[in-house]
Amino acid sequence: MKNRILRVISHKWSRLILLWPALVFLSSFLVFLLFDRVFPFPVPEVSWSKVVYASDSSLLHAFLSKDDKWRMPVRLDEITPGLEKAFIFKEDRWFYYHPGVNPFSVCRAVFNNIAKGRRTSGASTITMQVVRLLDPAPRTYKAKIREMFRSLQLEWHLDKKEILQLYINLLPYGGNIEGVKAASLHYFDEEPRELSLAQIAMLTVIPNNPNALRPDENAELLRLKRDFWLNKMGRKALFSPAVIADALNEPISFQRYPIVRKAPHLSYRMKNINAESEIFTTINPSIQHRVEALSTAYVRRLRSFQIGNLAVIVVNNRTMEVEAYLGSAGFDEDAWQGQVDGVQALRSPGSALKPALYAMAFDQGLITPKMVVTDVPQNFAGYRPENYDETWRGKITVEQALAQSLNLPAVDLLEKVGTEHFASGLASVGFRWIGSNRSKLGLSMVLGGCGTTLEELTALYAAFANKGVWHSLKFVKSSPEARNDTICSPGAAYLITEILTRLRRPDLPNQYKDAADLPEIAWKTGTSYGRRDGWAIGYNQNFTIGVWTGNFPGNGVPELNGADFAVPLLFSIFNAIQPAQKPGWFVPPPDLDYRLVCSESGLPPDTFCHHQVMDYFIPGVSPAMRCNHLQKHYVNESGTISYCRSCLPEKGYREAWHPYYPPGLIAWYNEMQIPYQTLPPHNPHCPSVKFSGAPLITSLTDGAEYLIIKGRKQQLQLACNAENGVARIYWYLNDKLLRAALPGEKVFFTPEEGRYKISCSDNLGRNSDIWIKVTYI
Repeated sequence: MKNRILRVISHKWSRLILLWPALVFLSSFLVFLLFDRVFPFPVPEVSWSKVVYASDSSLLHAFLSKDDKWRMPVRLDEITPGLEKAFIFKEDRWFYYHPGVNPFSVCRAVFNNIAKGRRTSGASTITMQVVRLLDPAPRTYKAKIREMFRSLQLEWHLDKKEILQLYINLLPYGGNIEGVKAASLHYFDEEPRELSLAQIAMLTVIPNNPNALRPDENAELLRLKRDFWLNKMGRKALFSPAVIADALNEPISFQRYPIVRKAPHLSYRMKNINAESEIFTTINPSIQHRVEALSTAYVRRLRSFQIGNLAVIVVNNRTMEVEAYLGSAGFDEDAWQGQVDGVQALRSPGSALKPALYAMAFDQGLITPKMVVTDVPQNFAGYRPENYDETWRGKITVEQALAQSLNLPAVDLLEKVGTEHFASGLASVGFRWIGSNRSKLGLSMVLGGCGTTLEELTALYAAFANKGVWHSLKFVKSSPEARNDTICSPGAAYLITEILTRLRRPDLPNQYKDAADLPEIAWKTGTSYGRRDGWAIGYNQNFTIGVWTGNFPGNGVPELNGADFAVPLLFSIFNAIQPAQKPGWFVPPPDLDYRLVCSESGLPPDTFCHHQVMDYFIPGVSPAMRCNHLQKHYVNESGTISYCRSCLPEKGYREAWHPYYPPGLIAWYNEMQIPYQTLPPHNPHCPSVKFSGAPLITSLTDGAEYLIIKGRKQQLQLACNAENGVARIYWYLNDKLLRAALPGEKVFFTPEEGRYKISCSDNLGRNSDIWIKVTYI
């Protein structure tokens, strides 16, 4: 009985002994979970260097961290098998098998330290080293126990790859260099994925004594340490003998390389607006390099004319990604203000906004390409624009006016479209300065009287390449879908493209008149007032490229213009980045159609229109009124007197067709002594008096104040525009006749101080008045 009791007791104790390890493990695990919740691992925020990459993940630029360290994060895909094997072999061969603490290493370290009476081994795993790098503490036994617990926590919350990544990113490499990436770039000028085995071995060694083993400080000692570990790797067959042999024979670099600084203006811009430590831009390294090379060579020519700088932006029309970004010709050129970002600088656009105006006018049904307009002097309430070449063309088609970038037709068109409508349209597609100042802008805005940037203008022209749909530019791969809006219809965008593709135009540089390598693009130039800015923006189906030339301080140069100084670089860049096969060209969209129009007016022909041409139009939108370039009048048999219906005799008259000329065109014909067919004088005995078509006073502005220097006999000029058929003009000052004159004749008078009513009447009895004030100073 006694023996039986003993056997039962013995059996129960044996079962408890077998369960003891499991009970210990479970209780320890529960205690760990409790401590992990009560004392969570306070992983500090690591201050990383901001690193800017190109679209192919190659490095563009890097910046010091907030604590002035070169600490660049290595991504998991950059940790090559060789890099991983080398670090694990040297630092922690059981890394993938222990829970953060290696108990065998701990026991061995304790035994060695007791046996030798001093600390000879710390038994640190890679995880424990990460804890020490994240949360440094004095090297004591108490700190070691805390370090072990934190290592278990780290293993509980992160996987092995993430821990290895942290370790590789935080290792010290001397001075202010931390992490494998910063070390490989500074010491070898290579990305981590491009490192050789010899370089990897050096990177495993340097953290043991970072300042003493730097390649630029003690290369020979580093070589000995490197070879020692390479031989150990060879003996363990970690790599093939041939690879080990090549690594042992590889020389050591003795210099410290600077971090690359490509696309610096974009890099600084992205650094300031992105919170992430890694920024993947849309820059195409190949295109960026070509743009930089061409611009560096080209700016030498500009500087011989005292034109100090340039800026370039290249946009992929299909993705709206910015593939090249050059803020200035040289970021480090302090003498030329190279750190100014010309892509974002606010400048006057000159004539570069005209295509947007014409596109809006096409959509409003105001014009078609072949419609005839006038290019003659005109007074817009005191604003008298002139053409760039200071000459006038008289009658000209809309497409010629835009292709030749004439100023007066554009101002006249803007008055019809409306400055508020035009400014609002531009504001909706990203023109920030115009949007915030739209209420202050006048007719001069279409000639450059406003502020824009190269970025805004390039996005605008990319909209013409995208059938009138504007998209915001993309600078970062991870940015959300580009914002979009509509600047014009597909038909209007196509008409603008066709006009801007013409080669018979003044902004084609002389050296390209017969050039075989002229790119097939649509382009427009702009030159700001005072010749401070020269612009050229061009596009095809693949790319839109914007070029600015000028001086950042804003000083003008007499020779500067967009045609001679921006267009050559624009053409060179297109030829350099365009694929071997020519891109397809734009095709007319469904909302466009053809029609016959009279060549004299560009309007649908009437029965008297004998010369007709084909013209594009937007059905249901474009003007549909019949041609009126000839008007029917009644004249006597000899053609010396004209009649109206009020004075038409019963017999002795006939019908005659006479050209219709706007008053401004008649005045210009008279001034330039260009002959034109005039209407005979009206019947002097006509009982009717016309009140429509009164002369338009053009020399003085209604309601204006004119300052006259006292003591000088200064004169004011009187001039007007009168309709065809007017034979005589009568000028009145305060209702007193001054003198009679011919319609195109200029009359002068010497004013006294005070208010004046100025009246102008023609021989048909039509009259117009204005009021001015004269003040002596």
